[in-house]
Amino acid sequence: MVTVLGLRGVRAVLALLGTSALVGMVAAGIAHSWLGVLTGDWWAEAAVLGLSTLAVSGAVAGLAALVGTVGIGIAGAVVMFLGNPFSGAASAPQMLPEPAGAIGQWLPPGAGTTLLRSVAYFDGAAATGPALTLTWWAALGLGAALLGGSLRARKTGDEPAADRQELAAVG
Repeated sequence: MVTVLGLRGVRAVLALLGTSALVGMVAAGIAHSWLGVLTGDWWAEAAVLGLSTLAVSGAVAGLAALVGTVGIGIAGAVVMFLGNPFSGAASAPQMLPEPAGAIGQWLPPGAGTTLLRSVAYFDGAAATGPALTLTWWAALGLGAALLGGSLRARKTGDEPAADRQELAAVG
């Protein structure tokens, strides 16, 4: 939605941060109160769900900011067609044939699932690796969104004034 709405740079980053936090809190609330499937610390689980959302949405928006709307498809394909089946969410990554299980843990769905399991059921044991993986995905995605926004602003800012006036008259 960030790309479709045309949000760029800092606005895109703020929108991604805000919606990811909201998604994390709503998802944790539903999983705790309505479904009863998560039993750990509510705030930690909300943070994991929010970070997982930020990792995926940041990667999609960042790639779209750098290469255009085709980036949505590329990032979506990586997350959906590689990340989800290789995540080990339905069982465990160790149950998948190698190297699928290892690859899945380097992608947001696998890291997010492992981190949520760790926080919800094992008091955060072995949470560092998945947390760092999600943080890197989020940071790189947000950085790409900022970079794409500044490159686009530079590109439009470097146009001569006469060219902008011609474009405005035509459009």
